Amino acid sequence: MLKQRLEVKLQNKLILTVSLKQQLALLLLPKLELQETIKTELEENPFLEEVVNIESNYEPVRDLSKYYEEEDEKSLSNRIPYKPSLIDLLDFQIDLEFEEIEKEIAREIVGNIDEKGFLTVSVEDISKKLKVSPQQVETVRQKLMRLEPVGIAAKNIKESLLVQYEELFGVDNIAQNIIKNSLDLINDMNSLTEKYPDIPEDKIKDVICNIRSLKPYPAINYFDEPVRYIEPDVYVYDMGDYFEVMVNEINIPKLKLTTSYRRLISDKTIPQETRKFLEEKLQKAIGIIKGIEQRRENLKKITQILVEYQSDFIRKGKEYLKPLILKDIAHQVGLHESTVSRIVSSKYVQLPTGILPLKAFFSTKLSSSTGDISTEKVKYMIAQLIENEDKRKPLSDQKIADILKDKGINVARRTVTKYREQLNIPDSRNRRMRK
Repeated sequence: MLKQRLEVKLQNKLILTVSLKQQLALLLLPKLELQETIKTELEENPFLEEVVNIESNYEPVRDLSKYYEEEDEKSLSNRIPYKPSLIDLLDFQIDLEFEEIEKEIAREIVGNIDEKGFLTVSVEDISKKLKVSPQQVETVRQKLMRLEPVGIAAKNIKESLLVQYEELFGVDNIAQNIIKNSLDLINDMNSLTEKYPDIPEDKIKDVICNIRSLKPYPAINYFDEPVRYIEPDVYVYDMGDYFEVMVNEINIPKLKLTTSYRRLISDKTIPQETRKFLEEKLQKAIGIIKGIEQRRENLKKITQILVEYQSDFIRKGKEYLKPLILKDIAHQVGLHESTVSRIVSSKYVQLPTGILPLKAFFSTKLSSSTGDISTEKVKYMIAQLIENEDKRKPLSDQKIADILKDKGINVARRTVTKYREQLNIPDSRNRRMRK
């Protein structure tokens, strides 16, 4: 005979509220997209209103004459055309998130994804080509699928959706079951409730709603993306002894909750469905207000650390870029690496020398006899060696690697080849032929 009993269990579980999801979403947005999001929410959210007739505390007030030749050219200089590249986005993340031995595997995987974002060759094929174990390739692929866009390099739609669901909503056995075994029934609620009679209907509805919010093809928004314009998210002023950082919030409305929200929520005559809708809107409104504040504070804090650490890079040029990875910044600001990644992703900074992506301040490192050295510095040295070589006897990649080794920089020949190709410099044979 079965006995029924009541148990109290303590369980650690991360639940992303509507408010928290909204805050995380705002961290990803560059300035122009943030502007559009706020505009849309002001039109659609009954709990949000704009604070009018106050001066913005965030508009840069410094003289911009050294940044722009003509006052009328500000709008043109501020906005530059930008077409996001999926490969560029992944390459940046690979440099920051992967160990050196994993990077070649990760880039080989990325080189074999189709326009939908799915892997077109087998793990075994990649392992044979790179002479590594299939397990190594699979480990890198699993890690790659959790970069942005989530689900990239999955083998099929189901695998991509499973990873996306887990990253956005946490591990959910019911969701996993439906995605694996009943994806074709997500538009047929009656069939789902019949197939899963032990699961409450409300739970199934929530899971289906979450699944529908995912992308069936992780790369869908990156291929054939129309050209869009970007505007600096941060202004940096070189004051000589220090850098002044100001977040660009020109035309970003100041928001507050409407005074009537408490009365609306507390009205006992409102139907339950309407109340649920209003509560979600309220949570979203709170998330937007908090998210804008967090975005501003964290963006300013991170940029301040970046420009102070990379001051020589700003003032002297790319060859002075120091090694810096996400983990270094995350430790200093007390945030998780993934949060720092969200904040710097797709953000641009206006320097005295022009507009740069925030990711330009990061660089992986190589070891040298005098300490760590940035990959950008090594690329600069390779370019200088080639520029000054005997044009009748161009330097081979192995010779360049040997010269760098003599200078105390440990770099393999194939790494020199990779950096040379990234610099769009032909190999020694083609350089001799051109001569």
